[in-house]
Amino acid sequence: MATSTDDREKRLAELKKEVTQRGFDRHASVLKNISELHAELQSPAVTALVERETIETILAFPPQIQRGWNYVPKQALLFTETGVTHLLASTLPGQEPQVTCLKASDLMYMKVTLLLLYGFLEIVAQGPGSPTRLGMEFSTVDWYCLSPPLRRLLQATRVVLAPPENEEVRSSTTQQTFEKLPLKFSNGVKIHGLLPGEEMEEVIFQAGAWKRWLYFLRRPISADTVVLLTGHYLVVIQEELDVKQGWVLSYIPRNNIVGIQNQPCGLANQLSVQLKKDNQSVDYKLVLKGETAEVWHRQWVQHGGRWEDIPEHQA
Repeated sequence: MATSTDDREKRLAELKKEVTQRGFDRHASVLKNISELHAELQSPAVTALVERETIETILAFPPQIQRGWNYVPKQALLFTETGVTHLLASTLPGQEPQVTCLKASDLMYMKVTLLLLYGFLEIVAQGPGSPTRLGMEFSTVDWYCLSPPLRRLLQATRVVLAPPENEEVRSSTTQQTFEKLPLKFSNGVKIHGLLPGEEMEEVIFQAGAWKRWLYFLRRPISADTVVLLTGHYLVVIQEELDVKQGWVLSYIPRNNIVGIQNQPCGLANQLSVQLKKDNQSVDYKLVLKGETAEVWHRQWVQHGGRWEDIPEHQA
C-alpha cells in the first residue's frame, strides 16, 4: 500500500526525535560480522555479497541529523578486497535498504568533504550501463575509522605507469614549490594528499579569488587550492568557498584521465578533467585562475597528458 506524504512526514519527525535524545550513540561502529548489522540494513543483496566475497571491514553508522535538520538514516560500508558496498536504510519500516556496490578497478574518482563536523563521501565508478555514484553523509568524528579502508580502496586502483622524464630535475623543482606552500596546505599534502608509497611529481598552489558584488561586497569565485600529481593519482586539495575550517579532497587515478579541457570564463578558468572507463565517461570540474591554469598546462603536457583549450565562455 502506498504511503502518503503526511505519513512520511510523521515518520521522519519521529526518527529525528530519536536522534536528538540525550544518550543517543552518534558514533560509527566497527563490526566483526555481517550478522551484527541492524535489521534495517539486511537484505538478500547483502547475503549474496557475503557468499561470494570476503568482507574485510564493516563500518556501521547510526542515524544522524546533518545540515541543520536533515535526517540521514542508518548506513553501513562493507569493504572487500575488490571494492566497497554502501547500505542506506529506508525511512519506512519493512523496506529493504538501498544497496550500491562499486569495484576498486572501476573507480573513476573519489571526493571527500571534511567541514567542521560535516563529512560527505562521493565515489564515482563504472557501473553496469552508466557511471554509478556512491554518496554518503557522515560525521567527521568518524573519519579516523573511515580513512584507512578508503585509502586501501584507492591503492587497489593503482596500475603501473611509465616513470616521468627528467625525474631528478622535476623532483628538485617540485620540492622547492612544496616548501613554499602555506602551512595548512603543506600539512594537507602530507596528511591527505600523499598516499602510502606515492611521491610528488608536480604541485601547484593558488590562493582563492574574489569578484566584486553589489559594489561594497565580494563574492568568492575560486578557493585556495593545491593540485598534486603523484605516480598514480591526480589529487586536488581545496578549501570550501564559504567554510575555511576544513578540506575538500579529490583523488583521481591517472590511468582514467584521457585529457583536460580548459575554458576561460571571466576571471577564472573552468577545467574539465575527462575520465573514461571502457565506454563510460565523466568529467571532474576544477576552477583555476588563468595564470595557474597556464602553469598546470605546462606541467601536465610534460607528463604526456592531453590538453585542449576551448573558446571562452560568455557569461
